[in-house]
Amino acid sequence: MKNLQLNKLIGNVPTVSYSVGQLDKLIHQQLSETLQEVGVSLPQFTMLSNLHQGGEMANAKLASRSFISPQASNQIIKVMEEKGWVSKCDDPNHGRILLIGLTEKGHAVYEQCKTKAIDFEYQMLDGIPVENVLMLKATVQRLIANLKESSHI
Repeated sequence: MKNLQLNKLIGNVPTVSYSVGQLDKLIHQQLSETLQEVGVSLPQFTMLSNLHQGGEMANAKLASRSFISPQASNQIIKVMEEKGWVSKCDDPNHGRILLIGLTEKGHAVYEQCKTKAIDFEYQMLDGIPVENVLMLKATVQRLIANLKESSHI
């Protein structure tokens, strides 16, 4: 019975996958525009967020957590380093690895971006009851877990 109900839902247009894709595109476009107000690109903000949450890390780890290639990450890091937002230092546990970390200026830029991102999130979730937002977050996390399990990531 459950599969029959699910089959009817999946067969309806738009599908969940299509709707999530549309949402992703709109978030990317509109959050990018919002962040440009403070002179930061979405990939830069993603990297600043990861450095803020995870502390210093190597480029490969930062790139993976930021959903970009290590090559693209190198370019973004170079620009952020020129702006004084990040610095590099030797990894004390591995002589050939450089760790990337936020500078004081980088922390300040991150805080500006975070404020913009929170305002954006409030706008996006306007009119949705808190219980539904919590359910949405849990559902999205379950979708991610299902896909990771099925692809053995």
